[in-house]
Amino acid sequence: MAKKYVEPQKELTSYTCPHCNTISQMEKDIHHFNSDFYNTGRGAAVRNQLTIHRCQCCGKKIIWIDGTYVYPDIVAEEANPDMPESVKQLYEEAGLIYNKSPRAACALLRLAIDRLCNELGETDRDINKNIGALVKKGLPQSVQQALDFVRVVGNKAVHPGQIAFDVDDKETAIKLMRLLNIIVERMITEPNVINSLYQRLPETIKESIENRDK
Repeated sequence: MAKKYVEPQKELTSYTCPHCNTISQMEKDIHHFNSDFYNTGRGAAVRNQLTIHRCQCCGKKIIWIDGTYVYPDIVAEEANPDMPESVKQLYEEAGLIYNKSPRAACALLRLAIDRLCNELGETDRDINKNIGALVKKGLPQSVQQALDFVRVVGNKAVHPGQIAFDVDDKETAIKLMRLLNIIVERMITEPNVINSLYQRLPETIKESIENRDK
């Protein structure tokens, strides 16, 4: 199962460190240079504010200027170890760029869900048919809903030869990555664990079970 991931935010006191990838307490330090207060329409705010967090686990720094995250590059939560390699490559590339280019990340994740359907045995070019086939194979409703969400958002995020500009927030990319991990967990990891447990049974018991189920 993928490790829990907490996105770095300057208001939080603990989150997943983008350096050491562990959830850690953060020491906070704020600096002002040429401070400039201005009205946001919802109250006063300050410009030219440098916020530095230091991870208590690895000692490295995370930096914001005003409300913009600037250092280091944020990598999203790790892919489920059981994710097929062809899917994982797209997932990890999206994870490296989602903070800087959410549209490109969503495009990659749309391709990743198509490829995951292929890895699960569905080879039709129409993702709707692939999802339908997986449902007939007993895909749980919760995973079906997750696949439908990826399909719907993905269709908005990318069509052949173009990228839509109406899907441009990193929260969407984060949700898509999370959903891919959930799908892999339910469709690959859990069956593998169950099969591993079953294979540990004595042969006589397995034969009895197989005869029972005929």
